[in-house]
Amino acid sequence: MINSLRARLLAATAVLLLAFIGLTGFALQTAVRDRAEQAEHDRLQGLSYALLGSADITDKGQFKLGQRVLPESNLSRPDSGLYAFVLNEKGSIVWHSPSLLGGLKMPSLPAVGQWQALRVARGKDQQLLTLSFGFRWVTDNGDDYRYTLVVAENSAAFVKQMQRFQGALWTMLSVSALILLIVELLILRWGLAPLRRLARNLSHLQSDDDRRLEGRYPDEIQPLVSNLNTMLANDQARLTRYRNALGDLAHSLKTPMAVLRGIAEDKNLPEDTRGPLRSQLAHMNDILDYQLQKAAAAGRRSLARPLAIAPVAEKLGRALTKVYAEQGTQISVGIDARLRAPIDEGDLTELLGTVMDNAAKYGRGQVVVDAERSRDALWLWIDDNGPGFGEGSNTALLERGVRADSTREGQGLGLAVAAEIVRSYNGDLHLVDSTLGGARVEIRIPDA
Repeated sequence: MINSLRARLLAATAVLLLAFIGLTGFALQTAVRDRAEQAEHDRLQGLSYALLGSADITDKGQFKLGQRVLPESNLSRPDSGLYAFVLNEKGSIVWHSPSLLGGLKMPSLPAVGQWQALRVARGKDQQLLTLSFGFRWVTDNGDDYRYTLVVAENSAAFVKQMQRFQGALWTMLSVSALILLIVELLILRWGLAPLRRLARNLSHLQSDDDRRLEGRYPDEIQPLVSNLNTMLANDQARLTRYRNALGDLAHSLKTPMAVLRGIAEDKNLPEDTRGPLRSQLAHMNDILDYQLQKAAAAGRRSLARPLAIAPVAEKLGRALTKVYAEQGTQISVGIDARLRAPIDEGDLTELLGTVMDNAAKYGRGQVVVDAERSRDALWLWIDDNGPGFGEGSNTALLERGVRADSTREGQGLGLAVAAEIVRSYNGDLHLVDSTLGGARVEIRIPDA
């Protein structure tokens, strides 16, 4: 299947052009051949009239034609390729030109007053174009004789002439087709230049502050560019509104939540009231944190600029190494500095930060972060040498509030939030065993 627009147009044009050239060549070849055969027929017919005008029949029915009155000199040269002879009603030759050496058998003879054009083979390598005319001759004595005049010419010259014409014709048509294809390619390149410029401009959207296509495009493309600019602006405005709304919500809830926590710690309240209140506040806080982090994820955005993965992972690795310095945790980042992916920086920071923090927290001092591009997708691996996830718990750990180790502090939201971010990019997150002996979080984020 051809995916290139230029290749499709060029292929369609080439097919049409070759069909046109083929039909034109066939029509010209047929027309010229017919015209050449007609000219040859007219020439032989004129020669026949000249011979008949010089002919004479004796009273005894003998056909006479002097050599000096032959209208063509080739008729006088032996085996010149141009021949003339007369047959009687029995098909026997009663006269022939000096150029004819030996006889020539005709497959059929025309009726009186009729012309007949035939191609007759003479020997193994010679073919003659013949024109025959049947006529009657009545002598002064009233005798009636039936004769057939045959004029023949070797077709080798005619065949060579047609071959030269056909060679020249198809050479000229082939060169013309090649020139037209080159011109068509140049026209396509010129005509599709605005689309190439649009593709370059789309790939050059460098930052959130410059997410707009500039420049003037042809009337057919300008509506598309305008719609893309509108979509980009709406995309950015919507994300900004979401994040602002989340900030306002968090700020609005901060004071009421603080008041309720203060009430829950009031020692004047009975313990049976303070306990359930603290429990419900903690549950509300967990839900709020989860929903805020889930909604804050930008997800796949239209025409997102590619982001370098290694700097974000290295920055998080250095920060977490300091946080877990007392455990002697070493975080190794082996991501190629050239590796980039169309993912929001905030989403990548939240995703890697959550998973790397879990690996450092539950591991036994060793965390390895790696990534590569394969099959049109970004693959991320975060390995640790801890106890692992435990058999049968992998799917459950991706649900909100489920924790692998209840003895550690935490809300059980990390992997659930990470899974939500990955799903917002149409990706997959899997919890598997690591080659380091602990747990591995395997993340796949497709390019589209």
